[in-house]
Amino acid sequence: MSGSSETKTALILGASRGIGRALALDLKERGWNVIGSVRKLTEIPGVRIIQLDLNDEKSIQAASADFPPIDLLVVSGAIAGTENLLETSSEHLHHYLDTNVVGPHRAVQAFLPALRRGNKKQIVLISSMLGSNEIMFGRDMELFSGPYSITKAALNMMAVLLHNYLQKDGFTVIPIHPGWVDTDLGKLAGPGAMPISESVGGIAGVIEDLTPEKSAKFVNWKGEPMPW
Repeated sequence: MSGSSETKTALILGASRGIGRALALDLKERGWNVIGSVRKLTEIPGVRIIQLDLNDEKSIQAASADFPPIDLLVVSGAIAGTENLLETSSEHLHHYLDTNVVGPHRAVQAFLPALRRGNKKQIVLISSMLGSNEIMFGRDMELFSGPYSITKAALNMMAVLLHNYLQKDGFTVIPIHPGWVDTDLGKLAGPGAMPISESVGGIAGVIEDLTPEKSAKFVNWKGEPMPW
């Protein structure tokens, strides 16, 4: 594997299903060399699989040891649900934070050396409009108005801070809202979600058009700006 300009290498964390899996396959079709992480070993055609758990520091360290150069790190793995914040236990909120916020932080730290050796040095965090303070303010919304929203807001701030730290080294970091997608999570909100191929096709296009000038911009799958 190489981080050369001729063959771009992407590492997709959370590639076993949903957006992560579909994005891995889409980038592969676009000519990327794709590595996908899963918790339980599974096959993805044309994608090299590594095993790690975002909640397990040791598994991340083991998976990232002596890793080849990568151009792109996508953090897609997350947990989601429809819990009301006032009815959520502190223990449950802690689990959300560990998976959706601390987990990505663990992963970025672990794979940062591989990104530094790559050419493009891109980090994409799969976020959500539900992490937007402006969108959620005063919103009468039963679904996804609890721990999930909190973690996505934190993930957005993580993207900004990573940009602040890494921009001088040529990194590009963005959070991206994938839209209301026909995944296990999207089905919780009822019918009408967009096909996953539409979302990941847009995300892949945003990735391929990324430049350092676009770093720290919160966008949707079409590349349109999102409110913080």
